[in-house]
Amino acid sequence: MFDTSLFNAALMNEAVTLANEHWKYLHTIPERAFEEKETTAYLKQVCERYPVSIIDTGMDTGLVCFLDTGAEETTALRTDIDAVPTEQGLQHLCGHDAHMSSMLGAVHYLCNVRETLPCNVLFIFQPAEEGTHGARAMLDHGILHRIPQRPARIFGIHNRPEADCGDVIVHKGPLMSEKSVFRITLKGRPGHGSLPHKCVDPIVAAGSLICSVQTIVSRNVDPFQPAICTFNSVTAGMSESSAPETALLTGYIRSFDHDTHERMTERLRRLAEDTAAAYECGCDIRIIHMVPAVDNSEEMYRLALKAAEAAVGKEHITDSAPSLASEDFAVWGTEIPSFLYWVGSGTPGKDNAPWHDPAFCVDDRYMEVSVPVLTASVITE
Repeated sequence: MFDTSLFNAALMNEAVTLANEHWKYLHTIPERAFEEKETTAYLKQVCERYPVSIIDTGMDTGLVCFLDTGAEETTALRTDIDAVPTEQGLQHLCGHDAHMSSMLGAVHYLCNVRETLPCNVLFIFQPAEEGTHGARAMLDHGILHRIPQRPARIFGIHNRPEADCGDVIVHKGPLMSEKSVFRITLKGRPGHGSLPHKCVDPIVAAGSLICSVQTIVSRNVDPFQPAICTFNSVTAGMSESSAPETALLTGYIRSFDHDTHERMTERLRRLAEDTAAAYECGCDIRIIHMVPAVDNSEEMYRLALKAAEAAVGKEHITDSAPSLASEDFAVWGTEIPSFLYWVGSGTPGKDNAPWHDPAFCVDDRYMEVSVPVLTASVITE
């Protein structure tokens, strides 16, 4: 599948085989964000077999390794390492186990051809992508000041179950959304339901607010700009006969365009405060900006396209519409020119379950594509 003029075929097959072995083990030890201690220990144990320097990240989990080839520039590769919390416990339902294993395969290949590499390589095994906190935490702990050389560019991959295994999505421009989360507390006056005139019922205010917020996307956003402003939870009341004191509403805002995001944030705040006032409630609204959009620049797109073609051939390169899901790989892109690939993980002809679905799985042949894509991103000039 890959370009044998670029790759040593025997070594690449060896790297893919090893990646699959790592995958079998990593899949069995899913761990929560910032608690990936067994995962980190395993990654460190594997990487210590290779001629890389382990960088002190200042954090309890996650791993960063530097392969020094004596080159003037460094290319970074990043993967995520945490699992998805579910009602049945922690599970790798987003494919981070496959991402880590792909990176270990790339470590094996690149370390064995280090004399021929055009750059140094920084391998970033990042904790806590679920919830989009990990990249910012690593940067806040000064990772870019702890490494021998600041990367000139950074590449990442994420599986895509809607795309057939064997295909690579190389997309120019916004790929995944900017995200903010919000928490709105409406405060009324509790009392017996038989005396509504003595109460201030925050549930009524919450119902009105939920309906009003639906107008943000339909009336305040350019219809050609994809956007979401939605509630994901509403909590109010414990009694069948009394009005509660508070109603708590949580949700998120997502968009590809930053100005659109700012406009939705402004409208949400205004609607919450004005609706609360109209129903004689107090209002506490907290909006937390989580991550910017993943945006693949034209310059990085050209590099990535060349690398992906070398890895899988032009016939397996495709494009798709972006996703309003979010990925904190975007945070690395605020510091370093970045590119995120989607690597097809769906079994052809099958109705493949999406990310976080209990039936989610990655096709067994995934490593045959993901390892060459990561490797080619370093080798291709």
